Amino acid sequence: MALAQLGSRRAAGVRVSARGHAVRGAASRRSAVVVRADKCLIVNTKGGGHAFIGLHLAKELLAKGHDVTIFNDGDQAKLSAKAPFKEYGSVRGLKVHWGSPVDYSTYPEGPFDVVYDNNGKDLDSCKPLIDAAKGMCKHYVFVASAGAYKANNIEPMHFEGDERKSSAGHVTVEKYLEAEGLPYTVFQPLYIYGPHTAKDCEQWFVDRIIRDRPVPIPTPGVQLVTLSHMLLLVTLSHVEDVASMLAAVPGNSAAIRQHYNICSDRQISFTGIAKAVGKALGKEPRIVLYSPEEVGTGKSGKAEGFPFRTIHFCASSDKAKRELGWKPKHTFLEDVPALVRDYTAAGRQHKDVDFSVDDKILSAMRVYA
Repeated sequence: MALAQLGSRRAAGVRVSARGHAVRGAASRRSAVVVRADKCLIVNTKGGGHAFIGLHLAKELLAKGHDVTIFNDGDQAKLSAKAPFKEYGSVRGLKVHWGSPVDYSTYPEGPFDVVYDNNGKDLDSCKPLIDAAKGMCKHYVFVASAGAYKANNIEPMHFEGDERKSSAGHVTVEKYLEAEGLPYTVFQPLYIYGPHTAKDCEQWFVDRIIRDRPVPIPTPGVQLVTLSHMLLLVTLSHVEDVASMLAAVPGNSAAIRQHYNICSDRQISFTGIAKAVGKALGKEPRIVLYSPEEVGTGKSGKAEGFPFRTIHFCASSDKAKRELGWKPKHTFLEDVPALVRDYTAAGRQHKDVDFSVDDKILSAMRVYA
């Protein structure tokens, strides 16, 4: 995807049709899939909860016969020994290129048929890649976030088309993709867990339960990523399920100009996570419910030291099931024993953990570790 190549293509007026987006209905969308081997570029972020999507997506695409290059943001010397990037060398057939998605001079050679942007969060970070892809790619896939939805405590389950925050950077990027006429699809993940993550999820609970410490959970204490206003619910999705949905895009012209939530079809509460982890460890978790506002550790949907939003965060994946023929293979409850084994195999139970925020909360609640 050298800048010179793209410049000559744009000068020649080469464009890609997005007529496939007019296909209607689940059956017609699925029938629009064409089996083909594409050149796929995954532009991958250098950190955070989405960083390991690139690795697992590459595996899915390679298994389907595609040619795959990961263009990773960041400094290779600083990141290549860390998860998930240290796993790149074990993936047969994968090409890896390091650089900056906002610097054309660092781009890998193209062209590419399918471009996945699993890096940008706002227009400044996404625009250079979008402009480079114009007239070149058959499909531009933007990995956004379900966090752009406006929270709804009355009907917390999010569906595609629900109101979103106009100020969200992802929304601005989507508007630019539409205005520029790219054949795009937007995916909106929620919380993701699984191997080689760069961001803790269930590990936060294991940290405490394996050391026989109390587990401070923000009230109302039943944080599911989906349900009622009395319980906070969350959806936890395995990264392999996220990757399999993203990998359903190449050859599917009917997915163009569509939005899809990427998530499990089950929800769980924060106390449910703690109890599931406790069961896998053979321990009964000491759950302490507290108000972040009252103990001075949070407000507006956030709690200091806690890895999740303190609001409902769940969504429906029914649209992807209907139109992409996708279905999840994982459930969090079935995966917990393996997740706990991965934790102990990595020796994390012997590492120091900062529990200073916990201690502040427990002191305010007059609970002692």
